[in-house]
Amino acid sequence: MFLKGEFLQPVKIINIRAAVSKIKYIGNNQLCIIDENNTVRIYDTATYKLLDGFKIKLPKNNPHENSVDISQNGKFLAIAVRNKHKTTVWSLKDKKLIYTLGWHKGDVLSVSFDREEKYLMTGGEDGRAYIWSMMTGKMVSSLPPHADYITAVAFSKNCLWGATGSYDKSITITNISSMDISYRKKAHKGAVTALRFMDKQQLVSGDKIGELIVWNYAKGKVQKRLANMVDRVFDIVFNGDESFMFVISDNNKKVSLYSMDDYELISDEFIKMLELPSSLEFIDDKNILIVGTVDGGVYFYDLFEDERKLSAIIDKNEFEKAYELISKNPFLKRTKTYENLEDKWNKLLVLAQKKFEKGETELAKQILAPFLKIPSKRSLVQSLFNDFSEFEKFKKAVLSLKYPLAYSLVTKYPYLKNTVYYKKMEDDWKKVFKKAKEIIFQKGKEDEVRELLKPFRGVTEKTPLIQALFNEKQLFHLLHQKLLKKEFSEFFAMINRFPFLSDSEEYDKALRYGESLIEKARDLLKRGEYKKVINIVDLLEQFPMFKEEAEELKQKANILLEFHRILATNDLNLIEKFVKEHPFLEDVIDYRNIEKQWRDKFQKSEIYAAKGQVLDILEELQDYMSVKDKRNKIGQIVKSAYLQQIISLLSKALKGQNVSRYFENAVKNYIRIFGFDMEISDLIEKAKKLKINADLSGIEEGDISKWHLYKLPDKIWEDLG
Repeated sequence: MFLKGEFLQPVKIINIRAAVSKIKYIGNNQLCIIDENNTVRIYDTATYKLLDGFKIKLPKNNPHENSVDISQNGKFLAIAVRNKHKTTVWSLKDKKLIYTLGWHKGDVLSVSFDREEKYLMTGGEDGRAYIWSMMTGKMVSSLPPHADYITAVAFSKNCLWGATGSYDKSITITNISSMDISYRKKAHKGAVTALRFMDKQQLVSGDKIGELIVWNYAKGKVQKRLANMVDRVFDIVFNGDESFMFVISDNNKKVSLYSMDDYELISDEFIKMLELPSSLEFIDDKNILIVGTVDGGVYFYDLFEDERKLSAIIDKNEFEKAYELISKNPFLKRTKTYENLEDKWNKLLVLAQKKFEKGETELAKQILAPFLKIPSKRSLVQSLFNDFSEFEKFKKAVLSLKYPLAYSLVTKYPYLKNTVYYKKMEDDWKKVFKKAKEIIFQKGKEDEVRELLKPFRGVTEKTPLIQALFNEKQLFHLLHQKLLKKEFSEFFAMINRFPFLSDSEEYDKALRYGESLIEKARDLLKRGEYKKVINIVDLLEQFPMFKEEAEELKQKANILLEFHRILATNDLNLIEKFVKEHPFLEDVIDYRNIEKQWRDKFQKSEIYAAKGQVLDILEELQDYMSVKDKRNKIGQIVKSAYLQQIISLLSKALKGQNVSRYFENAVKNYIRIFGFDMEISDLIEKAKKLKINADLSGIEEGDISKWHLYKLPDKIWEDLG
């Protein structure tokens, strides 16, 4: 059910008769929907027809948890299995179970795929979080544990970072490409229930009491606290360019809309429903917001659907209705129809001013009367009406060359500046003052200059310029010379010392030149011409109004220039160190290529790890052994391989083989290398059930950060070097 009337209406409703747990647009006009009964449905987003589907025989999932996910392009589906401490991974195409993932000691409450469909992250009641390879189905990394349930997990959009959120009210942000940086932050007052990464090193977290926080994830710092939701945050989704964020929460039959440009809540009831929302998705190329509900409804909202309605309203000149519609749906401001509306407003504004100039006052007021009912236009129209009440007086003053009176009226009634009479008056001033500057240096011409400027004597804003022309003749000449020589530091120092010079022609020219420079610098930065940016910025820094942006452009250009110098050295340690210092470089294409080479190598090592082939891992990753920032990550995959070896020992024990001696040596060596962690604890517990005991007394516990100091054996039960 939905509310008819003033709220945004769905263009389509599908009812699947079971609570919606997850909605994912998987490309090619296909939408995948999973319900609480683990029924998978794939719909055509163009026709809304059911294309395919299948039912998975598992216990019901919980739509209020993050225990279901669909990978970016629909290759995989992950469902956590209640009361089994397991996660199942399915092929959507083949409708088959691929992997059953374990290691958790409690139910899995949150699952999330990376955008490249290579990894799955899981978080559970045991406070543990793991990353799993979708190539092998094996655990390849363990993330820092929490003290309580992990209720939300997520990968960054560039797949370099991971985040976990917990009932302990904290989030952990980890660089999963290197495993060498991890922030544990406690900024929420409630259990963290939602995590969504954005571009530009941003992460949004939501909690059980409705708090929403924007983070700079590369620095682990709170960037902004948003207006709260009314209850537990269920789901968060962004539009394509991330300028808007949609949020749903518990006990709240509404979709809230936030502006991510200024972090403001636009509307806490952007969409109002009669059902409780449970899942969100946004299809960028169609501007479609999809809302799933606990009652099985799937609602499709075309955010530009109101454009046709807006167009019809504008055609009828019903401007009040038009702007009211826009206030309820801010997405309409992105449409051509809105541009046409604003163009129409501006033309009517100009037309009304012309009517005022012609003395057709009542007609002018009739033209703008509809806009008096529009809050965003009312004050402008009222000011215009008020200002033009003095138009005839102003016009008469201009035509009779009583400029002091005319300028004083303009100061009091600013809209008079838009008239042809003000333009005429200003043009007269520019011509007269230019001529005065030319002849003031000629001997005996002072009286002629005075006569020339006589109409402007007594004009407050012109008086300092006139006085300076007589008292400091060289001032204007010097200002002009500074402009010609592009000596802008001294140019603006003069403006600062003599503020009236900001009304000069030279000042206007300088501003236009500065604006052209800043545009050129931005363009050059995008094109990678960093030295040219620095040269331009050196000049731009002399402009006080552009100094801050100029310094930012210069800093970025210098960083990128230095980065490319470091890249040329092929020193991975230097490269990684520099990127850590300047996180925006993660998204530079050259670094992406370096990361791709690393990840391709690492993925090959995952295959070896699944088979317990440690020496093959070390050979595959030998080029990275000396890279400090990759050491922890390599240690994780080596650990995974050794765990597989120990698991294989326990499998042999299940078949009746005596592996006690091997197992004890394996566990001791593992603890010496990696320390006593939750994974080895689990295996010791399993071994005890098989009546395999290990004497661990007197073992010196190691640290995974120092694994590389050992000469690693091929098999974990062999002697350590």
